[in-house]
Amino acid sequence: MIDAQKLDDLFWWMLDGARPSADARQIVAGICDRLLLAGVPVERFALFIYTLHPNLQGRRFRWLRGEGVDQSDADLKAFDGAEYHDNPLPTVLKSGEPLRRRLCDPDCPDDFLILTQFREEGITDYVVQPLFFTNGETHLVSWATKAEGGFDETDMAALERIRMPLARLTETYMLRLNAANLLSAYVGRDSGNRILSGRVHRGDIEEISACVVFADLAGFTRFSNTASAEEVLTRLNLFYDCLVPPIVAHGGEILKFMGDGLLAIFQIGAQSDKRQACLNALDALAEASGGDRQPVFSDTVPPFRAAVHIGALQYGNIGASDRLDFTAIGPTVNLAARLLSSAVLVDGQTVISEEVADLVGIDKHMAPRFELKGFERTQAIIPVREMPAS
Repeated sequence: MIDAQKLDDLFWWMLDGARPSADARQIVAGICDRLLLAGVPVERFALFIYTLHPNLQGRRFRWLRGEGVDQSDADLKAFDGAEYHDNPLPTVLKSGEPLRRRLCDPDCPDDFLILTQFREEGITDYVVQPLFFTNGETHLVSWATKAEGGFDETDMAALERIRMPLARLTETYMLRLNAANLLSAYVGRDSGNRILSGRVHRGDIEEISACVVFADLAGFTRFSNTASAEEVLTRLNLFYDCLVPPIVAHGGEILKFMGDGLLAIFQIGAQSDKRQACLNALDALAEASGGDRQPVFSDTVPPFRAAVHIGALQYGNIGASDRLDFTAIGPTVNLAARLLSSAVLVDGQTVISEEVADLVGIDKHMAPRFELKGFERTQAIIPVREMPAS
């Protein structure tokens, strides 16, 4: 028996944005728990959202009665196998029509692989609904029950009634998720979060302390002048595949790709002091080069150079009034860039400044000094021959 008042309360709560819930999992749990209170015998709920992400196809939220909500992401290969094509989801996506399988009905077809699993779990009825977004996209939600006889007519009417506000909630969540994914992919995780939180005006700059890393491919100009476009792209992507994961894994933030180079920072704050930030940067570079003492360049690890410096820098928005870049500027960044361009002078794969050497315990006294463009005093360029102890 459906409690009409509780169903109305759920409908208007969803239509009002499911306030004050901020987490998608809380919203999913709230919808399913309130459906139960209204008398709809939901046993299982799954919501799949197709997302814009360089490595992921989409995100799934699943609620199981008595167990709560879990969240998982599907990579780009997730839809290539038979498990996906033997699933009702592509059928509903293609048709745009709801699909129902009353498993308690002896004549119910076993036309999808997942139905066998549901029968074994005691599911008696399974429904997939399309969720239509305002931009024309279609996403999916599914419901299942263990009630004897499956969902009745009033249950189905209740699920149909909340489909529209569920589509609006889902679209709102997807738009924010896509924005976060794309900002993270193009400007970096921390920079993206700052932009989403409102740091969008030119001149929104703050001073932070960070360990700065510049890196680029060795001999790339000569290589790119003679290689095919495909070979150049392969080399570039291989370079970034080597450097980016260890930098991110060690707490760094990629701020910019510049042709065959990159700029990254390891912020100094509550989670990392100056010495640890420098060690994190050096550990990441050592991991990227394939060896912790000497670089192990190969077909899968292209030769690269890197420079590490530490200090204060300005972090935020610069650019034209309607075309901004969220980046880092200042003398600390400038010196790191000069160190990289001068690494060849000391035959160094990774070179560091005096400040970094002092922090990590690398001897700087025998390091040669050079005049670097834009800097008044000579600067020591210290090659890292052996990794310091963490």
